[in-house]
Amino acid sequence: MSLYVPESAVNYEAVFRRGGRNMGDEDFALFKCPNCGHVYLMDYEVDTVFLDGDDLSKRDDLFDESHPFVCSSCEQPMPNGVWVGPHAEERFQVTWLELKASRWSWVATPMRSFGDETQPLHRAD
Repeated sequence: MSLYVPESAVNYEAVFRRGGRNMGDEDFALFKCPNCGHVYLMDYEVDTVFLDGDDLSKRDDLFDESHPFVCSSCEQPMPNGVWVGPHAEERFQVTWLELKASRWSWVATPMRSFGDETQPLHRAD
């Protein structure tokens, strides 16, 4: 199993049930603030960042280039770089432990092996 949460592990139905639907062609991925570790969910199809795992109505639009995205936790501007996707920089990637400790713990479930979306990993906590 990968140390980092892959995009394929995001449970779209859980996101939709909690109000995360956008324009119908959602592409979700997790990223974190490299300054403080705060976890976010992004719909990179429409450049929307969900700010709070408990309230998906709290969003920020990344279309507006006149103001940079500022972390809602540490209030620092998000550094330039690749936040999500196959070339995401390591400093933006979310580990399973970081996810579990965040308000987004419900959004994904660890799998036995990368790409095997049928076998949940049962952990002894």
